[in-house]
Amino acid sequence: MEPMRNSDRLSSALARAPFLRAAVPFIAGLLLGRWMLPGLVAGWAWVIGLFIVWLWVSFRPQQYRWRWVPGAVFFALVLCIGVFWQALRDPLRRPDHVGGAFQAANGVVVEVEQVASARAGIVRAWAKARAVVDGAGARPASGGLLVTLLSDSSGRTVRAGDRLVLAAAVLPITKVPDPGGFDARQWAASRGVYHECFAPKEHWAFMGPPVEKSGFEQMRDRISAWLKASGLPERERALAKALLLGIRDEMATDQNQAFIRSGTIHVLAVSGSHVGIIYVAVLWGLVFLGKGRRGRWLRGMAALAALWGYAGLTGFEPSVLRATIMFSLFTVAEMVRWRTGSLNGLACAGVLLLLWDPQMLAQLGFQLSFLAVLGIIVFYQPLVRLWAPPNAVAGFFWSLLAVSLAAQAFTLPLCLYMFRAFPVWFLPANMVIVGLVGIEVYGGILLLAVHAVPVLGPAVAVGMKWLLLLLGLLAGFFADLPGAYPAVRVGFWGMAGMYVLLVCASFWLLLRRRWARMGSVAMLAVLLFGWAWTAHRRNGQQGFAVYQAKEGVTTAFVQGRTLYAFTTGATDRADRSIAQHARDAGAFRVVRTDSLPASVGIGRDTYLFRDAAGGYPPSSPSVGEVLVFHGKAPHGHGPGDLPGGQAAQWVLCPNLDRRTRMGLQQRAAELKVPVFDMREQGAYVRP
Repeated sequence: MEPMRNSDRLSSALARAPFLRAAVPFIAGLLLGRWMLPGLVAGWAWVIGLFIVWLWVSFRPQQYRWRWVPGAVFFALVLCIGVFWQALRDPLRRPDHVGGAFQAANGVVVEVEQVASARAGIVRAWAKARAVVDGAGARPASGGLLVTLLSDSSGRTVRAGDRLVLAAAVLPITKVPDPGGFDARQWAASRGVYHECFAPKEHWAFMGPPVEKSGFEQMRDRISAWLKASGLPERERALAKALLLGIRDEMATDQNQAFIRSGTIHVLAVSGSHVGIIYVAVLWGLVFLGKGRRGRWLRGMAALAALWGYAGLTGFEPSVLRATIMFSLFTVAEMVRWRTGSLNGLACAGVLLLLWDPQMLAQLGFQLSFLAVLGIIVFYQPLVRLWAPPNAVAGFFWSLLAVSLAAQAFTLPLCLYMFRAFPVWFLPANMVIVGLVGIEVYGGILLLAVHAVPVLGPAVAVGMKWLLLLLGLLAGFFADLPGAYPAVRVGFWGMAGMYVLLVCASFWLLLRRRWARMGSVAMLAVLLFGWAWTAHRRNGQQGFAVYQAKEGVTTAFVQGRTLYAFTTGATDRADRSIAQHARDAGAFRVVRTDSLPASVGIGRDTYLFRDAAGGYPPSSPSVGEVLVFHGKAPHGHGPGDLPGGQAAQWVLCPNLDRRTRMGLQQRAAELKVPVFDMREQGAYVRP
């Protein structure tokens, strides 16, 4: 009886989701549009032609056996709309994009969209190009930029909305990351940004007077000031700021890592759960209005005002915006008594957001948010009905467990592919921490409301301090448990196979489709074989890397499951880079030496290390050998002392000084040897 009920419920949800039938081909079209290049005329011709065909087949009498034709034509029409919309809105294809318009320019005018970080006189911000400046004057430009500014701590603060003039080069973001390390290319590409600009403090200036802060910005500043005046300790205040506003600029690194390793980092990124907390609070607070038409409308209008006010307060972050649109659709449906399903609301929100900005589809946050909600819609009810708790307390924790499992179902393959690790203790951590976060969000709102009230304000602050301290201790406890965050390496095809397995298993368990059972077994066998083959290949893997550390030199090579690391100085960054490389390579054993070797041989390749400070040895490199240069050449000694010889490549480490680097580049040009400059190109990685 239960499987039949699950089947009926899921079938009904699919039938009541007309937007899903539009969202699937539209998203597929957006993906195809990244590789297809339809012209403006051809794109319009296809869309208009298919629209006419769809009208013709939909509104004419037809035989029952041809009833599928209108749906097929509609699928093709929406697919073409997605392809055309992606091509039309792709910023890289615009003729005035800053990546192409800046070739002969010597300056760029940008408008700051969001300050990503501002620490120790270095400001990193997301910006939009507005113009490029060259000998002929200023020319309009478009496109996103990741801007890095060196500034005085006593100078004017860079804020969203400021216009800046930068006398600096616009370059593609192409630096190779350390193996397993932070990939700035991927981070920027998730926001549709592919170029960056670095400007020292003498090479940039504000354009015009300070931008007047919006009401939402003023409110954020006021809330930050209230939190500071509440008497909360520094670490707890930083955590409260992250929970309420999603701003983690004051949180310590160990705090962030604790939430990452425990699998609860999502509670610090203001998203659907926070919007849901606000939504539920408004509905319960106005339940006295009753279920009549007037009560529904008053409650709905208050909920919409609270939802969009909170979205503005958090800076209209995409994660909040997605959830706000979804809850707004549910609110409007309740106000007018429309019968709509969660799946339809999710599809509608996705289509609206992608119509506004199709580049969101490439953002990891967008993907994880929608996959998590999709998992909850599909799996929550079947999971929660598997057990009938004996009391309300057990029911509360069982519902938390079910919603955590449901959300993880569709996000797990993508997380394994992107992060190469899995938080083992995420289930108990979420059961404890998510419930506590809801209490603390409500407590934080209460604290902001009464912080200035004598006696009551300090009492609430003390309660919040202990709650926040407990939250941090719990996150640290789960993060430090044995095997809390093991490395799990899943490739793209492994991720795709896991999603195929998930879909087949869903149709098998919920809809009892026979083909889905066979598909699940077959895909599981394919995945197991693929993972076994990958493990076998890793046992014989080889690789070499020089990390992009500016202090000292750190290099490592992998042979099978062992990583051999050599470093000229023990630093926290070197330790972190070695650990990340070992995790990425699946190395079970790390052998470390605090000095550089004269040479390293890996298979047919040989890497020779040349220390400029100690003088270059007289021997000439053999054909095919790679020379790695590091250190600072003493006065009177330079690249001209290098002997000839045709090396395969020269690698210039980041710790080389400018004079030595330029000399080596000139010498390499004379010898016609290719050069890899790590300051410009990032880490040197050879498989």
